[in-house]
Amino acid sequence: MLAGSTTPAGDLACRAATSLAVRARATRTFARHASTSHATRNGGFAAGPVRRHSKFWGERCSPAWRRSMSVRSAVAFPDDAVESADSDEENDDKPPKILRFNGDKISLHKTNGNGNGRRAASGVYELDVDADDKRAASSATDDDKPSNLAGLIDEVAIVEDAAEARRVLKILMANTGDADRPVYHAVDTEVSHIDVSEQCPVGHGRVTCFSVYCGPDVDFGASQSGGNGSKNSRKNGSTGPAGGKPKTLLWVDTMSLGDEGWKIFKPYFESPDVKKVWHNYGFDRHVIENHGVKLAGFAADTMHMARLWNSNRKLEGGYSLEALSSDPKVMSDAGEMYSEAGEELIRSKRGMKKIFGKAKLKKDGTPGKTVILPPIDEIQTDPEQRETWIEYSALDAQATWFLRESLEAKLRGIDCEACPVLSKKPTFRRCSNLWDFYVHYLREFGEVLTDMESNGMYVDKAHLADAEKRALEDKKVAEDYFRAWATGKCPAAEHMNVGSGIQVRQLLFAGAPNKRRDKPGVEKTREFAMVSKEWTEWDENGREGKAPKKAAKFELHGITKRNLQPPVYTTTGLPAVSSVVLRALAGKPGAARELVDNWDALADDQKKDEALAKKCGSAFLAFGGGFDGVEACAAIDALNDVAAIDTLLSNFIIPLQSDNLRGFNGRVHAALNINTETGRLSARRPSLQNQPALEKDRYGIRKAFSAEPGNILIVADYGQLELRLLAHMAGCVSMREAFEAGGDFHSRTAMGMYKEIREAMEQGKCLLEYGDIDDDAGGEKPALVKDMFASERRKAKVLNFSIAYGKTAHGLAKDFGVSTREAEETVDLWYSDRPEVREWQAVQHKKAAEKGKVNTLLGRHRNLPEASSSDEMRRGHALRASINTPIQGGAADIAMLAMIQIHRCPRLRELGFKLLMQIHDEVILEGPEEHRDEALALVKLHMEKPFNDHENLCDVELSVDGDYAKTWFEAK
Repeated sequence: MLAGSTTPAGDLACRAATSLAVRARATRTFARHASTSHATRNGGFAAGPVRRHSKFWGERCSPAWRRSMSVRSAVAFPDDAVESADSDEENDDKPPKILRFNGDKISLHKTNGNGNGRRAASGVYELDVDADDKRAASSATDDDKPSNLAGLIDEVAIVEDAAEARRVLKILMANTGDADRPVYHAVDTEVSHIDVSEQCPVGHGRVTCFSVYCGPDVDFGASQSGGNGSKNSRKNGSTGPAGGKPKTLLWVDTMSLGDEGWKIFKPYFESPDVKKVWHNYGFDRHVIENHGVKLAGFAADTMHMARLWNSNRKLEGGYSLEALSSDPKVMSDAGEMYSEAGEELIRSKRGMKKIFGKAKLKKDGTPGKTVILPPIDEIQTDPEQRETWIEYSALDAQATWFLRESLEAKLRGIDCEACPVLSKKPTFRRCSNLWDFYVHYLREFGEVLTDMESNGMYVDKAHLADAEKRALEDKKVAEDYFRAWATGKCPAAEHMNVGSGIQVRQLLFAGAPNKRRDKPGVEKTREFAMVSKEWTEWDENGREGKAPKKAAKFELHGITKRNLQPPVYTTTGLPAVSSVVLRALAGKPGAARELVDNWDALADDQKKDEALAKKCGSAFLAFGGGFDGVEACAAIDALNDVAAIDTLLSNFIIPLQSDNLRGFNGRVHAALNINTETGRLSARRPSLQNQPALEKDRYGIRKAFSAEPGNILIVADYGQLELRLLAHMAGCVSMREAFEAGGDFHSRTAMGMYKEIREAMEQGKCLLEYGDIDDDAGGEKPALVKDMFASERRKAKVLNFSIAYGKTAHGLAKDFGVSTREAEETVDLWYSDRPEVREWQAVQHKKAAEKGKVNTLLGRHRNLPEASSSDEMRRGHALRASINTPIQGGAADIAMLAMIQIHRCPRLRELGFKLLMQIHDEVILEGPEEHRDEALALVKLHMEKPFNDHENLCDVELSVDGDYAKTWFEAK
């Protein structure tokens, strides 16, 4: 029981908790709201009010206590929630005693802000107390659970029947405000029958209840006496039924109401006049629409608002509702703006598993130590837990409302600094602050993204099933290839698990020291567990007779002739065996295996180590060079192949066949997120951004993404968008001229860098491209620059993208395999033709160092506090980000503008085309095949001129390549 409960056990818990609080030394962590409806939303609410938190820390806490709590993002407590005794000097190092808002004492709660919705973590503060106090607290709390969270039940209007649903519907519809001062309705759901780690919310999950909070001025109990729930309808201090507390929270039991309830509330959810606020809007939208309701009135997604405010909170708890609402820095403005409500209503929240978890029964029926969370619908219908569940659910709506209030204030206080070149354009719509940016761009974009999620894509299961079969066959061939080679050098390797990094490390890096000198390195030999051959045979033969011993061991040792120098180490200091490392050891994919297969046909000079080393990786010399070295590289290449195939199988081929990602209509619905620091979109389930490049799509995964019968896919892609934006932002003349001239941009870059290319072109020995040269004209055509000067062009191409990403000569030296000095000389050649870029980069570095942030094309910002760090590595990373963010973030801005225009386009809607997906700089639509040409032309228009009403405000043309086909693969 929570302290303050009316039960004896609860009273004991109250006394124990109060005793503990006097001597507590809190080490705060966060609890995770583990409702299945929030595993993607990651809900929960503030651990205490935030109003006047600075004053509280200054006046109520000792310096030591303040330091301890501030380091852990501790909550601030209301001034009136602290007993006066704590202000005495003798108690200066003791934490404050916490009171309930109704005056009852409560204990502190621990929360876990890891953002993982699938793991319900909970507990209490770690307390430094006497053993007797510990035992008292333990006896009082271990066997009991809270009947409610904080006495909030008195402030919740509970709807369980149709009559009550119609009554509160009138209040909801009456409180909309006006255009200048809307009444925001924060809405939250709880959902059953969905595994959020595996299933998409489109077509999966049933809403068991929803909660609404419209602020402290809307009373859902007021209309019982004829009011409309607004503050103005409450006369003479009346605060709800019978003069009690106003019921400002609404909780609706959709399980009890059933389909009738959804019919009653459908006008509310579908009303565009009711401004609704959500945290992770996409999830709530899809699960509500599973009930036949089409949501409207989207006003804000607090997750998107939080990312716009601060795009790098990964180390500060992340963007879960709980992590945000329990952070005083995030919630401070809500407390200042709504002081009474902030102190009276913002409450702490505990982890779901702590409150509602039950002991897992052992085989004999007795409770075990493992705590499990019952199904959501079971918790909601449990009479003993119902009130607590209602409070727990309602708090999320309240949290979302206050979070929106605070974030709006914060966003209003941050200038929106768009690209200076754009800002000078008379038709550019400049946002005054980031709230203006959110309202003008990001809010609508949030609606676009959820529409795309809802549309989904048709994916051919039969094609994927065939791809899976071929992939498994290829994987076995690669595994057998590596294992056969390894067994020839270490016989016990026939038992190894080829997918085990530890076992592969033992073969390749045996005896290698740990990079951390105080830690052990890789052993010379090591034993590994396995299932005995005898037990396997016994199992395969029907398990007849006595079972042989199952456990067995095998021993692996190093197989290299010379010690391999580990190119990369793990965080524990041991040599890494990642795909990047294995690729460096093996060399170019397939090159070593081709040499092995054609060894007898090679000329003698081709078999020399000098020639072979150029085609093999670093493992070549470690295995003695010659044929042995080539064979080793080929075997490691096969091992890399195993890992690559596994990735394709686990991330795409197998999951895309599952019904977990499919909705009612059988289409696959990916989750789209604005969760990168630059603002680029990412997709989950499946992670489409991580698909292999088109030329490496060996199983044709893109072929599975296809149009339904009668439809066609349109795929349109920006050409070198980031480089074009670099030319625009830096005002680089030579880059603009190269783009205007068209053709092979990287060859033009190489031409500007290398004098010998220009001379060869002047002499007619080579051309940038053939252009209008007639193939039938006769005579030998000159070579192309990309063929005649392939090495120079490759360096130019690497530089084009690397410099755009802020890469330095040191990093490029590794890419080119040359010294840092040689890399610097190559970089200088690039800048010699583009001095404006270097000047622009210097401006970005200075801005990051002085302001601690940089901005994208439209004015979103990314905080870079370490740009002025004394730590060279951290400062270098931040300065590279100061170059990368405006470019990648600018590309994200352009893609957003184009997608909004495509989504708005009434003609595309009339033609029947819908936006399905955006990956990097590419968009995919689907619609009737007979309108493909007109639709493609419209899409290209929107992308090439994404500003205002079909205008390109960039100083460089935005080039778009597009096509249509039955499958994504063919349209590429």
